[in-house]
Amino acid sequence: MRKLILASVLLVPFATSCIVAAAGAAGVVASGSLTDSNVYVTQVNCDSRTAWNITKKFLAEQSKELIEWDDQTRVAKANIDDSVVTVKIETWDVDQCQLTVSAKKFLATMNDGEMAKIISERLVRRMRQ
Repeated sequence: MRKLILASVLLVPFATSCIVAAAGAAGVVASGSLTDSNVYVTQVNCDSRTAWNITKKFLAEQSKELIEWDDQTRVAKANIDDSVVTVKIETWDVDQCQLTVSAKKFLATMNDGEMAKIISERLVRRMRQ
């Protein structure tokens, strides 16, 4: 009987720490999904090479500064109205691509969902012309 009581007393702190760890992990997952309020993903009926060329030209027109881009990963960054806008083009199908637009403001510390939405809509409109 003593061994049973001793075992239960020793296991209670272990079980409590497991519950706390599980609650902490669930909190991390929930906060991760909430911080993506600045990302807009759109599928466009345009091949990725054409979409990438349109994106670079569009961002260069919208930004007063030089834009940064990487042709290998098809990621471009531009400063537009005090926000850092990042656009990524991914091949979805032969003549379809996925456009991911995100924006941050105040030295890239706050999400700027409104700017990401505006740039995403304008870029999609430009690709459909």
